[in-house]
Amino acid sequence: MLKKTTLAVLGMAASSFAIAGTMGPVCTPGNVTVPCEASMWDIGVQALYLSQIFDADKAYQHDTLPFNGYREVNNEWDWGYRLEGSYHFNTGNDATITWVHYKNDANRDGFVGLIPFSQLAAPLSSSYRIQDDTYFDQVNLVLGQHADFGLVKNMRFYGGLQYANINDNAYSYFYRSPAQLIPLGIDSVYQYDKTAFKGVGPVVGIDYSYDITDSFSVTANGAGSILYGTSRFDYGFTGAPVGAILFDRYGSKKAIVPSLEAKLGVNYAYAMAQGVLNFEGGYQVVNYFNALQTGGVNGFTATQVVNSDYGLYGPYFGVKYVGNA
Repeated sequence: MLKKTTLAVLGMAASSFAIAGTMGPVCTPGNVTVPCEASMWDIGVQALYLSQIFDADKAYQHDTLPFNGYREVNNEWDWGYRLEGSYHFNTGNDATITWVHYKNDANRDGFVGLIPFSQLAAPLSSSYRIQDDTYFDQVNLVLGQHADFGLVKNMRFYGGLQYANINDNAYSYFYRSPAQLIPLGIDSVYQYDKTAFKGVGPVVGIDYSYDITDSFSVTANGAGSILYGTSRFDYGFTGAPVGAILFDRYGSKKAIVPSLEAKLGVNYAYAMAQGVLNFEGGYQVVNYFNALQTGGVNGFTATQVVNSDYGLYGPYFGVKYVGNA
């Protein structure tokens, strides 16, 4: 009786497994490997053709009377560069330093604003032109680890320190001067809106490449940083040529500024007798959140300091040579 009961239970179990079906084919993951131990070095340079992005309070000014239109102050493209140098050691390790430098000069006309020359009189409305100069520097010092995920996928994980310096100086040159100021030797007025951020902090990122052929690959990069530093702001009006300060507001504060960066491109590797010459190009974006301060749009209300992001976007292309140490 016990034997029959046992057989019945086993039969039911086998039947249930048969009904549930069998497990499909098991996928074997690709091998994750690191390069063999070697000593190499590389040096590279990239040309950057970029445009800037600010928040609306920083980007816009009034363009027509009676203050019912807005126009972007600086939407011009300009050139920068990126320099890179690395030393490769052990099994896929590297120590890398990069420097990105960008400068943008813009000069635009056709704006209208107010000159608050006295608390006892209404501000004077006048047209003006804007000269806006921006400087951006970013330096990364990182350690990386290269890994191969199968035959065609490669990744490099890196982390280290980042330093960033963002400096924007905007000057608005008005075409009129208040009549009350002309007897004092002030025949023209200009407004300054200067802001800057300097900070340092940790940065992490991933470089990815997918090999289409032995020489041609698709590349991508993502990085993020959190910087601690100083954000400052200086806003006011000056009477020229005597240099009289008509209105001035200045502030400086400590700030924590996160940033994100992304790239997508292609790379062609040309093998040479003593190394590899890489030709690379693509598109990139970078944004520093709440890094700058501004007095806002020149309008009817008192100055109120607000934060502004600073972003860059545009194509890049360059060369990098990798040689044996």
